[in-house]
Amino acid sequence: MSGLHRSHCRGTGNEFLQYRSYVPGDDLKYLDWKLLARQGKACSKVFQEETNLRCAILLDASASMDYQGQKAACSKFRYAAILAACLAYLARSQGDQVGLFVYSDTLKIATPPGNSAGSLPKILSELEQIKPSGIADHALAMRQTEEFLNRHSLLVWLSDFQGFEEQLGKALRGFRFSGHDGLVCQVLDDDELTLPFHETLRFVDSENNREITTTAGLVREVYQKRLDSFLSRTRKHCLDQQTDYLLAPSSKNIGYLLSAWLHKREGLL
Repeated sequence: MSGLHRSHCRGTGNEFLQYRSYVPGDDLKYLDWKLLARQGKACSKVFQEETNLRCAILLDASASMDYQGQKAACSKFRYAAILAACLAYLARSQGDQVGLFVYSDTLKIATPPGNSAGSLPKILSELEQIKPSGIADHALAMRQTEEFLNRHSLLVWLSDFQGFEEQLGKALRGFRFSGHDGLVCQVLDDDELTLPFHETLRFVDSENNREITTTAGLVREVYQKRLDSFLSRTRKHCLDQQTDYLLAPSSKNIGYLLSAWLHKREGLL
């Protein structure tokens, strides 16, 4: 489980571990002056490294997340909820505190990270019961979630981020400024990534009910360019704010997806 998150403590925790011989350049505040005065031995105190932190999972439950294409085994929301459940389980397994925040136009669920033994069952139960609806207010959800995080935390944000690519950078900047770490996981259906349709169809926006009727084959090239721009802007905002970015097609094996991200996080230690 080592490497799920970056540690901000390098052997300077509260729990004393052992002594080691003083080496020129060591921080003098860890030198045992009493031992030096009593026995003439220069030894530094070594403490147990602390790696536990608070993990906050922010999950988009707006209407657009309810979409399920032909190749997907479940909706985008259900896929994101399974990812959230896996990450919550992994974090709790290594002793981290986990919280769940679910939103659309308002914050529907706010379970702050805690140490209680029942927190994981509670999170899993909430993930099972929530139904996506409404229009996503990403900025509001981020601000409200941050109010519950009073010290260093890892934020895992699961959403399709539709209509938010321009504001994402500002939201992440504020979160990073508060000293938090982050992962942005963009969940999209294969239909959104490839527009596989060929016939004339009526497309309806699930959040604002705007409609457009068109032949997919005629607009596919323009659509693909706009999609690529949407994805690249989202990814760039994450890169600029030193936030991990993960594109999660809802047809992709979740095990492979999680393995790739956890391996990347371990490599950043």
